[in-house]
Amino acid sequence: MLPALFGSNRNIFYGWYIVGAGIIINMLMGGLVMHAFGFYAAALKDEFAWSATIFGIASAVTRVESGLLGPIQGWAIDRFGPRTMLRIGITTTALGMVLFAVLWDEISFIGFYILLSVGTSIGGFMTVSVAVVTWFDRNRSRAIGFMSMGFTFGALVSIVASVLIGALGWREASVATGIFLLVSGWGLSFLFTRHPSDKGLEVDGGPPPRDNASGEVRTVVPASNPYRHRDFTAREALRTRAFWGLALAHGAPLMVVGMWLGHGVLHIAELPGFDAADGRVIVTVMVVAQLAGQLLSAWSGDRYPKRPLLILCMVGHLVGGLSLALAESWLPLIGFAVLNGAAWGGRGTLITALRADYFGASQFGRIMGWTSLVMMPFMTIGMLGSGILRDIFGSYDLAFVIFSIGAGTGVLWILAATRPVLPRPQASGR
Repeated sequence: MLPALFGSNRNIFYGWYIVGAGIIINMLMGGLVMHAFGFYAAALKDEFAWSATIFGIASAVTRVESGLLGPIQGWAIDRFGPRTMLRIGITTTALGMVLFAVLWDEISFIGFYILLSVGTSIGGFMTVSVAVVTWFDRNRSRAIGFMSMGFTFGALVSIVASVLIGALGWREASVATGIFLLVSGWGLSFLFTRHPSDKGLEVDGGPPPRDNASGEVRTVVPASNPYRHRDFTAREALRTRAFWGLALAHGAPLMVVGMWLGHGVLHIAELPGFDAADGRVIVTVMVVAQLAGQLLSAWSGDRYPKRPLLILCMVGHLVGGLSLALAESWLPLIGFAVLNGAAWGGRGTLITALRADYFGASQFGRIMGWTSLVMMPFMTIGMLGSGILRDIFGSYDLAFVIFSIGAGTGVLWILAATRPVLPRPQASGR
């Protein structure tokens, strides 16, 4: 199996070590902070009796901050390199977790959570993605798919966090988490080398392997993109329909992701016969589904057109979200976990790889940063809108239906995101 994943050469390409470190960093950041938010929110609600709107505001403000930070973060990643940005993000996150443990009211809760969000943004998915894209071309979908699995494994880590919250208390669990993140994150950051040439290597470890008998390249994926003679700059990418189509398609399903991360556990706790602890079952099922989606997209993304696969992902978010909204028993809850999990796992891998295929790796950090500015309002709407509508109507049902339908509009944006061409005549050929 390993040769199929990493190649037949016994010497593992160094880029895969970066992917492995990225898996662990995404797992820790996602599991101990983002996925664990619902369990912290349940503990805070029990202690302070805050309304759902407070948790929605906190989640929404952090998403707005993350979106506004995106262009600056993207520039900084391209300018200073992933290793430096990872260390800044990990340190900020650890500090935020320690301060989170001493919050005393709604304002301090929102303030410390914003600090956490800044840290996870700088030291999380975008920074790791830029590093991986720089090291891979032919195996890009595969590398991004494996790297993205870290966030999925983070859902399992959040279950550990929920156990710690129950056993130690949420304040003690937060401090322990911050210390652990600081030590482990800094240790992993040493693996992040900026470019293959810094280690005397080439992208993907070298040119495609050739058949010993015929001398032909043994791959169906071209070594270089035949549709352009150089990479897009961020300014050129922003002027294409493909950039906006991919950004909006990336953002629309985040309404379902946002409503789940911000209010999913609270929603389950309000269902007759359920409590917050039952959220662990849904999280576990969703992890399995996400892993399946990521593995399938990692395998298929380098072999088949990505846009039709992305359309299936958008439909999965739509149907899964509706299942959660209308759930009154375990069956629709499990259906949500399977459909949304598989779509979530496949979408992130495919759309990130497609964006790199379209625009290249040279200014990928800047392009991802501007993408973040476009897509994060969708998660803000899902998080904040769910809380507001819950307090108005007394349940999450209407909010979840609205945001699930909104996620389905991603199909239209994917259809609009056709391959771009450079704005100069010589871009049409070599």
